[in-house]
Amino acid sequence: MKKLIIVLVVLLLLGGGAAAVWWYFLRPPEDGAPVVEEVPPPVLSQIDLPLTSVSVIKNNKSTQRIDFLITVVFDDPEKQKRLEERLPRLYDCVLSELHGILPRKMVEQGGFDRKYLEERLTKAVAARFGAGSIYKIYIKDMQVYK
Repeated sequence: MKKLIIVLVVLLLLGGGAAAVWWYFLRPPEDGAPVVEEVPPPVLSQIDLPLTSVSVIKNNKSTQRIDFLITVVFDDPEKQKRLEERLPRLYDCVLSELHGILPRKMVEQGGFDRKYLEERLTKAVAARFGAGSIYKIYIKDMQVYK
């Protein structure tokens, strides 16, 4: 008798779990309920910029050199084509922003953060070429030489 009660309780729990799965995940939407369509993720493409070197100068001497490998990521092929035509300006914008950020950041705060640099570079390019012109800038590699 005890075994029969245990089997019934187990079956009741399994049936309740299956009903809950059907109710919350598998049930068809009701009439008049808004159907949410998933937006496909954007197709990303990228351009690798040439090796970028920034020298930190203090008292007319180079104290450090930082080499960067930078990738610019696009979410639309048209945007990529437009900026490929302006690649020297894009490279100049990134290089100018790095020269502006790094010495100040290194002297004032004693270090740098990769995420911070990526955000600043993305904002600088967006300010120069328009909001939404790129998806993101990534720093693939960063080497510091003393």
